[in-house]
Amino acid sequence: MNVYGKTVVILIRTFLHVICKVDRKELKQIPRNGPYIVAMNHINFLEVPLILVDLAPRKVHGVAKKETWDNPLLAQLAKLWEVISIDREGLSLSTFKEVSKVLKKKEIVLIAPEGTRTGDGKLKKAHPGIISMAIKANVPIIPVVHFGGEKFWDNITKLKRTKFIYRVGKPIRITTKETDQKIRQELVDQLMYRMARLLPLGYRGVYGDIDKINNKCIEDIQLDEINT
Repeated sequence: MNVYGKTVVILIRTFLHVICKVDRKELKQIPRNGPYIVAMNHINFLEVPLILVDLAPRKVHGVAKKETWDNPLLAQLAKLWEVISIDREGLSLSTFKEVSKVLKKKEIVLIAPEGTRTGDGKLKKAHPGIISMAIKANVPIIPVVHFGGEKFWDNITKLKRTKFIYRVGKPIRITTKETDQKIRQELVDQLMYRMARLLPLGYRGVYGDIDKINNKCIEDIQLDEINT
């Protein structure tokens, strides 16, 4: 990233941390280098720029719907952070190629399996594209959740800072090469149950029954096992 890019990141981080009180201590556990995928819940516009600046200097590439580039400001930020485009209708070959290229450089891909904002912070049914990426690239997935950001608009009207909290879970590695749709959906659901376990009860949404967690075709690993 050039001097201009670094300056923009500093300005965005400063602004976001003025309007939000961010508990980011658990992010320190995340390895500096990839290759791996970060899976994150998606509440509103706030968490994407926050996590990208809070994970710096890690080289992180978000995955965003292609319509993002229709907005000139968002397009500039997407270019700055080298965001990867994805089609709403499903993963394209070009998306897979870009993800693979990033991971081969031992960088990091950030994706929200829910695919859309929840607004209220309650987990919604996830899409299995992230599982396809992890299988194809043979990389682990680190679950990262956040909560508090759903209160942002209410707080801002009251001139209150929003408390924003991150939690980091154990990485998982997919142990099958099976790409059947049903199996991939079961695996992404297992990822989401693990994310739900990191969240307070009120945020778990459709993944509230964490007793369904199992290790079929999944290996739970430790953060310090990544890149070893």
